[in-house]
Amino acid sequence: MAIFIASTKSISRGNGQSAVASASYRAGVELEDKRYGKTHDYSKKHGVISADIILPSALAAANADINRSELWNKAESAEKRKDARVAREWLVNLPHELSEQDRKELAHSFAQTLADRYDTIADCAIHKPTDKEIERGADPRNFHAHIMFTTRCAELDDNNEIILTDKATIELSDKKRRELGMERVIHEIKDVRQIWEHIANQKLTEHNHELIDSRSYAEQGIDLLPQFKMGAVATKLERDKFEQNKNSDNAADLTISDDKPVTIRGEINRMIAERNELVWGVALAKNQMINAAADQIIFNKREDNERQASDIRAGIAWATKRCENLPKRIDETKQRIALSEHWITSNSKRVTGSEQLTNRVSENIQKSDRQIDSRTTRVSPSAPSPFDDNARRARATRLDRQQERVDRVTRANKYEDARLFESAKRVKLILSGKLLARNHANSRIRWESYETAENYPDKYDKRQIEKLDNFAKSLGLEQHPHDYRTSMQEIASKFTGDFVEQNKPIFELLNRPAAERERYNSVTKDFDDFKKHIDDKRTEFNSSIVSKLGGSAGEVGRMTRDIISSFSYLKAIDAYIANDDRAEEAKEVAMLHRVATINLTCLQLKHALTDVHRLPLLEREKHTDALKTSLNVFTEQYSQELSKDQNTAIQSGISSYNYNQDRVVTQSRGLNR
Repeated sequence: MAIFIASTKSISRGNGQSAVASASYRAGVELEDKRYGKTHDYSKKHGVISADIILPSALAAANADINRSELWNKAESAEKRKDARVAREWLVNLPHELSEQDRKELAHSFAQTLADRYDTIADCAIHKPTDKEIERGADPRNFHAHIMFTTRCAELDDNNEIILTDKATIELSDKKRRELGMERVIHEIKDVRQIWEHIANQKLTEHNHELIDSRSYAEQGIDLLPQFKMGAVATKLERDKFEQNKNSDNAADLTISDDKPVTIRGEINRMIAERNELVWGVALAKNQMINAAADQIIFNKREDNERQASDIRAGIAWATKRCENLPKRIDETKQRIALSEHWITSNSKRVTGSEQLTNRVSENIQKSDRQIDSRTTRVSPSAPSPFDDNARRARATRLDRQQERVDRVTRANKYEDARLFESAKRVKLILSGKLLARNHANSRIRWESYETAENYPDKYDKRQIEKLDNFAKSLGLEQHPHDYRTSMQEIASKFTGDFVEQNKPIFELLNRPAAERERYNSVTKDFDDFKKHIDDKRTEFNSSIVSKLGGSAGEVGRMTRDIISSFSYLKAIDAYIANDDRAEEAKEVAMLHRVATINLTCLQLKHALTDVHRLPLLEREKHTDALKTSLNVFTEQYSQELSKDQNTAIQSGISSYNYNQDRVVTQSRGLNR
């Protein structure tokens, strides 16, 4: 299974390090270090799968670009202190269960997330163990990524070139972070580790692999000790010893026997591994005891079944024995009947008139006949006897085969049920993870960075985010949970079959935003077509009344015409909403447009009433009359629906109109005097 490794360290001049040299080594390329006047050439380095520069989304959207040499030389020149941190590196383990493409997507997704989080630029180099390293004892599953980040935020200058400005928040001291109301850096690093856990688990869940956990063994309640990091020097010594033993043992045609570590860290790790193995052994022993107890219960049950089977076999033997004696008893009964008939015939004269005796003998004969018929039927060869051994064994064989088929089907069903349960569990975790990460930069369309649904079809748009936010709010979810793993499990536990069926549209949206958007657009296109139709009719009507109002009257005239035509416009929308043949999604869009139209009309009344006094006299009078009439009709029809802000807007327009009207009257009186 995949293991969790997400560690960070600073690349600092105080440790004699250079950002250019570090980038050259990790990317396996040749770079010129302008600060120190050196050229670092690691182009012959093996094991580098890929190396890519990843910009923050805002810079990428602006089509900014920078190469590796320019980037890290800028990072060096931006720092003036002799002990400055010139870069930060995150080392993450890439699950070996994934394909090479999936591992690359995973590393780039993590790098992009941190680049957007801190507005820094990432240099992501993915490594794999080389054949030589594997021969020297390296783990062939050790796929990992070295992701270097600039310590300063990246921005564009006036020439559209990338510059490095202030220090990223993760590079600030704890004192400075406290002044800014932020937690300590150690908490920031823990958050980033959880981000890696969340992103990695999303990819692992997609492929039905075991998940990773950022918590320590102690936090997980697992009684295991973590091993120490070996470091480059200790690792080299251990691999030299491994290679030396391998060569000597191969020469002697022996297996490697001397596997004792040569370093203190290696010895400590060996003891920790032995200790962990013993702990697991105890756990396995406990499991075996539990299994043994379960087996004993099953064995006792089998003994009970054997005793019952033995009793049945004894009953069958007793019945079989009685069947063997049955013909003899039948013959004896027939002889007694014959003697009775002979006795009746020979002594008929003596018993003449004795009807009581005859009746009694007749009853005995009939009774005997019934017994013979009954017993003869039980042993009739036309119907197999239940006490026939051959028939019994045949039936038992058929029952055994039927039971075997039932057992096979049962086991298959149990396996299928378990497989479906695990699959459903993983799907629930995927959906819960998507719900938690809905507002993440990798999940939603970043409209502030000019992203569109056409360019990012698999991200959530504004409408979808609003629906998911309302859904999450109904579940009582936090906007930014501290423990993603726990939150995912809690959410997944709520996704029962009935719950999913009741909220099917939401889960379709979570799983496939592009398909949901396409379906929504296809359904709402009906209203879009309808809206275009009534918009055209409204424009045509507005043009026809220009002359009646004495002229176009500029912006005031345009608003007045819109106010006049708003009544028929809203009436058409109401008819659309009331039509049962329309889709519910289309009706929802129509209702939103209706609310927006009413709100716009209120604002138009406010501004038109405020500025109508600026029109020439003839246009002013006609527009004023039209506005007063429209105002009365509008408030009469929609006063119950208007919000406080909408009423305030209308009253503001009326107050402005009255104020300007009073001024006109006052000026007229002054001129008359």
